[in-house]
Amino acid sequence: MRRMFVIATVAGLLAAGPASCAGRSRATVPAAGVSSTAAGPAGAREAEVYVQVLARYLGTPAENSFPGRSFPAVYVLDRAYPDAADPGGQHQPGTPIGPDAQRRITAALEGTTHLTFIADRTSVLETGDGCTRVRDGGILITLGTADGDDREVHVGVNGFVACLGATWLTYVVRHQAGSGWRVTGTTGSMAIS
Repeated sequence: MRRMFVIATVAGLLAAGPASCAGRSRATVPAAGVSSTAAGPAGAREAEVYVQVLARYLGTPAENSFPGRSFPAVYVLDRAYPDAADPGGQHQPGTPIGPDAQRRITAALEGTTHLTFIADRTSVLETGDGCTRVRDGGILITLGTADGDDREVHVGVNGFVACLGATWLTYVVRHQAGSGWRVTGTTGSMAIS
């Protein structure tokens, strides 16, 4: 019995990804006005999951690949893409992040970041010296669709800052009784450019 527990524990840590072992920060933000139950309205669930993903990504430099840097502007595409965590992804077709979910996400992160949803990625990009970058010293985030069930979802993220400044990874987000949705680690590969 003890041997099976050790094997299950090691397997659980490996499945949770490197974030569970590396001592990275566990950024969690209370989702203001957002239901914390898995059975809540779809827009509330979507908002709560994305709030946790964005808070973790922006608050963990080891994952967004910009240690010691905060972004004065955070632009998030208003559509979620199933291949957001794939550096070669085509981002078609995307699923709209509804206006209610956008409002909930923006309100929950207010005070920690200046976040704006945008429809067109090219509207925040500029090119100079042969390098495309996000204007205003910002970051452009593409969220993945929340794939899973009422207990656990996986959400891909792509953060783009400049021609040699981008990351792709997938978060594991679990629903925890009494505390709602929380990022518990990463899964799969992570790419950095």
